Amino acid sequence: MAVKTHYALLITALFGFTAVSYAGMERFWTLSGDDTEAQLSECKNLDKTQQQQLIQAYQAMRDDQQKLDLKKRMEWFCGLSEQEQQKMRLAWQNLSSKERNHLKKQFDSTTDPIKREQLRQQLITQYGSIE
Repeated sequence: MAVKTHYALLITALFGFTAVSYAGMERFWTLSGDDTEAQLSECKNLDKTQQQQLIQAYQAMRDDQQKLDLKKRMEWFCGLSEQEQQKMRLAWQNLSSKERNHLKKQFDSTTDPIKREQLRQQLITQYGSIE
């Protein structure tokens, strides 16, 4: 039994090595390549103040995008009636974190108001009555 296991492991290792050596290591190792090295060298060539400015600019863009996303969600939620808002709160509380993240992505990717309404109705019917 142990011989078969070792034999199977040896064959798997050989096939794995053959696949990597044939395809090239750059397909399996994302940091290999000239573009990444060039970007890293550019970042290393910046002085501390330039690096700090670059980080702050990135954080400001990220924060602005998050604020805009939150504003869109709040405007949409406030547009609902009080009863619908309460149904959404109840349904949202019954979701797991994974389901919430999935639903956020669906709402963010959907721009059609009809599809948004369908998603909302599906959410309320599926999770709104669980207590």
